Parts: sequence; C-alpha cells; structure tokens
Amino acid sequence: MKTSTRGAAGAFVRPEFRRLSAYSLHRVACRYRLDQNEAPWDLPRALKREALARLAERTWAHYPDFHAERLRRLLGERNAWPSAGVLVGNGSGELLTTVLEGVVRPGREVLACEPCFALYETFVHRAAGVPRFLEPLPDLALQTDELQAEIERDPRRPVILCTPNNPTGAAADPATIDRLLTALEAPLLLDNAYGEFCRHDYRPLLRRHSNLIVFRTLSKAWSLGGIRLGYLLADPELVAELIKVKLPYNVGHAAAVIGEVALEHADRLLPRIAVVRARREQWAAMLREFGFEVFDSEANFLLARHPLCIGIREALAGRGILVRDVSGYPGLADCMRIGIGGGAALRAARRALAGMGGKP
Repeated sequence: MKTSTRGAAGAFVRPEFRRLSAYSLHRVACRYRLDQNEAPWDLPRALKREALARLAERTWAHYPDFHAERLRRLLGERNAWPSAGVLVGNGSGELLTTVLEGVVRPGREVLACEPCFALYETFVHRAAGVPRFLEPLPDLALQTDELQAEIERDPRRPVILCTPNNPTGAAADPATIDRLLTALEAPLLLDNAYGEFCRHDYRPLLRRHSNLIVFRTLSKAWSLGGIRLGYLLADPELVAELIKVKLPYNVGHAAAVIGEVALEHADRLLPRIAVVRARREQWAAMLREFGFEVFDSEANFLLARHPLCIGIREALAGRGILVRDVSGYPGLADCMRIGIGGGAALRAARRALAGMGGKP
C-alpha cells in the first residue's frame, strides 16, 4: 500500500531553497513610499495616453515577437551598442537569472559582495551554483581588492557585482572594473540598475571585454517600476547563445509598447535624473543634521545609520513615510535605506524627525 505523503509537500523543494527566507515587502498604506527605490514621479499622462493608443492597435490574441526586436533596436541606439548585443526581459532580475543559468557550471562557485540585493543568493541556487559572497568592509565600500584576490586565486568563477550597490549606494570606478575584467576568465555580471544616477559609466568597457555583461532597468530613472522592464548589454556572440536560454515571449505587448514610448521621449524623462541627484545631497544633509551617519551614494537612495534606527523607522511609518529596514543585512546593523523622494517628501521627513525631538 502506498504511504501517504500528505503534509510533506514542502520537502519536494531543494534544501538550499528551503533554507532561504522568501523575498517580500509588507505593503501598507502610506503617503510617501521611500522603501523601494522607485522614481518620485510617474510617467507623464501624455505618454501614457500615447502608449495606450498604440497598445489598442495591437492584436492581443496574438503572441508578441520572440525577443521584443523593436525595443532591442531602440535600446541599442540609446546605449550606442549593436541591437544584437541587447536582450530585454521582465525586469533585470529575470535576465540575471537567465545569464546565471546559462554560464554557471553546476556546483561551481559564483562570487559576489555582501551586503547585496537579497535575491542574488536565490539566483545562484537556481543556476545550481554555490554562492561565495565576500564579507562586508567596515566602511561598506565595494570589496574590489578582495575580489581581485579571489579572481587571481581562481579566475574561472563568474562574478556578480552591483555598482552602484544596493543597499549601500557604493560604486566602483571604471578603471577598477577594467582590472577585474582583465584578470577574469569568466563573465562579470555588472548589475547597473542605478546607473543613470551614477557619475561612472561602465558601458564603454563592453568594447574592451567580451566577458562583461551590463544589466540595466527602466524601473528607476524611467519611471516604469510597475511595468517590469529591464535589459542587458553584452557581446553579440554571447547574446546569441543566451537567447537559447531566455524564454521566448518574455516581454508582452504592454511592456514593449510602453518601453518604446518612454525611449522615444527620453527628452521628457531624463532631465529628472539631475533633480534626483541634487535632492540626494539635500536628503543627506538633512539626515546628518538629525544625527544620522549617511554613507556616500551614487544611486537614487541613501543608506543611513542611527542607534535608534528601529524606533525612528516606526515613527516615520506612523507619519505615512515608509523607509526600508536593512538592519538585518550583513554589516548593516542600525541601518535604514531611504529612497530619494520629492520635495514634499523631504519636507515631511524633516518635520517628522523634528517632531521626534531631533536637533534642528
């Protein structure tokens, strides 16, 4: 007689996944959502109307094309890179997973730096790889010297490097990335989701190194977080092989059309980047006034440390201002991550902090 397995269904999942915590974010009503690194402004209504009109002309009963070819072409033009070296996906996270599944040998290590985006470990396990994530430095700078040493010890391991880094905002300069790529005999997956807010541009390195893959997104600077649209830039020969790993039809009509409209109207959207950069400095100065240790950031968020972090975060939430708790990340005790909100959010945060008995 067959023994019942009722109640043991979770055991069907591989043990390395069962050991992980689910990636989640508790959604609560708020006035200022500064916990997800989103753009402080929505896509302009005129562009929404244009996208909806185009979408209405598509035949929804038909599948989209395999690889969003027109979007690939527009992204190639925007990044001065051949469209054959562009892939688009349902967010850059999907593409990171695709690449790891394509390049990681089962049981082989993948290098990365802590603290990092919480899903990297899941991505590596999905590719049947073994995460080797380097311990954080006291100043939370990217561990590029330590990575160099690891690469010299075994240059055949793929590397994931987020720069600017989430959640710290730290960034490596292109000369350092160039040295890592020269020593590496495997792909460097450079997560550049916050690249538009950074003073460093890594894309010129693509012409020197066929092992560089740059991942970017339209979620942040392009105000399309709700559309889920990311892309990668890499050597066309490598992309031709990765297309075999990527699922077809992974970008539907809606995301493709909205992305096309945004790229065609870049002049309406990209000037906002300078505003976010300027506001970043205003937020940093304000937080320091209230006794926070604020780390230098090249992204659209700030990492801030305060001994009363938990109480401050809860008090801000009580005033309708959500920030991200990152105090459980390696090296980030007493830290919160704060997305760069608009002027109204800045003023509200200042009033809230002052109401807690702060200095100013």
